[in-house]
Amino acid sequence: MSVCRPARCLFARVTASALPKATPQRTFSSSAVREARRRRPHYPSIKADELQQLNETAAAEFPQYDTNEISLLEKQYTPAQIAAIKAAEATIDPKDLHLQGSQRDDLWRMPYEDDLAEVDPVTDWRERLSAKDIPGKLTVREANEYERDANIARVATETLAKLYPDGIPEGQLDPTQQQKLQDAMEAALTQAALDPRATWTSSNQAALDSLADPRHSAVNPDLPRLENRMARQTRILSNVEEEDPREKRLLQSMGWTKQQLKKVRTKTLVAHGVTNQTRMGKIRSMYYLTIAGNQDGLLGVGEGKSTEPEEGRKQSIMAAIRNLKPVPRYENRTTFGDLERKVGATKVQLFARPPGFGLRVQHLIFELARAAGLQDLSAKTPRSRNKMNVIKATWEALTEQRLPDEIARARGKKLVDVRKVYYGGSVH
Repeated sequence: MSVCRPARCLFARVTASALPKATPQRTFSSSAVREARRRRPHYPSIKADELQQLNETAAAEFPQYDTNEISLLEKQYTPAQIAAIKAAEATIDPKDLHLQGSQRDDLWRMPYEDDLAEVDPVTDWRERLSAKDIPGKLTVREANEYERDANIARVATETLAKLYPDGIPEGQLDPTQQQKLQDAMEAALTQAALDPRATWTSSNQAALDSLADPRHSAVNPDLPRLENRMARQTRILSNVEEEDPREKRLLQSMGWTKQQLKKVRTKTLVAHGVTNQTRMGKIRSMYYLTIAGNQDGLLGVGEGKSTEPEEGRKQSIMAAIRNLKPVPRYENRTTFGDLERKVGATKVQLFARPPGFGLRVQHLIFELARAAGLQDLSAKTPRSRNKMNVIKATWEALTEQRLPDEIARARGKKLVDVRKVYYGGSVH
């Protein structure tokens, strides 16, 4: 590269202030500067006559409340609520509704149109009613055959009236309409047969109608409950959770409650297949290594093996909870100094770090530190990185720390925390 070119550029910069401004010789981009570009409006321009037509159309589609509507609203709402409704209506521009309130045509649109003007019995919670809201006697009896047939016919007629509000089509029907009518009649008869008003009858029509009223029942339609010993025991057994005998023995041996056990978090870190060669041949099993911790100073490691995968995993979880040990934590965030542990050919080195350092370790040690409640830690695994040995070495290093109090007591010294003197006790 020639030396003249940088010198020429340098002299050109020095004399640039004395010369009139000119177009730069070298441009780094082919596009024009932002000031020179023609800015395009975000929305198309609307002429005055088009705006007038738009306002007229919006006013026709979304008219204002008249006097009669306001008088009806005053019967339902308080003056404060009416003022809030008017304020909300004033913030919405009808022109925006006309421009942006278009029907969706994408694939994720709802399969129905709903203006939210009526209560949907599926998605909306109806007003809950009790037996006190039913006038008259509440006694019902089982209907006989003739009453049952009459009730089924009456309920099926009501259902068909809802399906065909303009009446059942008469005359010559094409095959499609005939099939649709046949399906509607079968559905009405099936629903009428399952309706409780067909099975039961009462002299009080209000009590009979309450059997199929969704406001009186959480499920619609819901048949009357059979109050016998077998049905009651079946409902009780369905609500009771199946208790694991191993979990029960674990709680008895540890003296814990179920609430304490739920606070322990478990995670399976190692899972692989193993083979046992016997005289009967090779027996395949699944091996699991799971850790457990309450994220507040308790950490455990457990192993499990079984021919059934779920059984082996459950064994490892129970063993990890049974092997929970306390982890000493300095300031509830890191270890007491640097630690080192060797298991097999694997060596793990853990280093205490200052506040805010975080967990800068490999993923297995990260899970162990998080389960024990450590926040600032770094680690090295200079030799073998066998997963099982890394987990066991880290667990042993964390749970078998030598505390400063123990070291001082072994040396016959007295340990004093001078930070409490210098910082007035605010050391955490």
